[in-house]
Amino acid sequence: MKKIILFLIFASLSFSMVTIGKIHWYKDYNKALEVAKKEHKIIMVDISLHHCPPCWYMANIVYNYKPVADYVNKNFIPLFYYADKDRVPLAVSQYFTGSAPSVLFIDSNDKLVYRIIGSRPAEIFLKILQQIKEK
Repeated sequence: MKKIILFLIFASLSFSMVTIGKIHWYKDYNKALEVAKKEHKIIMVDISLHHCPPCWYMANIVYNYKPVADYVNKNFIPLFYYADKDRVPLAVSQYFTGSAPSVLFIDSNDKLVYRIIGSRPAEIFLKILQQIKEK
């Protein structure tokens, strides 16, 4: 019985978060928004496509770069969607232009703070993150 309960707990947690690179992404906008309000952080939304080389680069290179992953995990509420698979909530999709990858920074009032379209080298992406956090 304990094994079943542990399995159910683990299964429910795994559906609300996903790990891409070394970043622990939320998959539910409402949950991310709740945490963003509680922790006074900006939501960082990555919207990618499955067969997109720049999206692959972000997921496998940039998000695996330890300084980027550590900075995101500490300073933002990361949220991830595949535009060609997931149902992207209206609060997010209203800011999505259709270009991938799109990294959207949304405050706890559902307002777009900043948008990055396309991939960036890890060091440059980290500098952009730091500038967004400072503002």
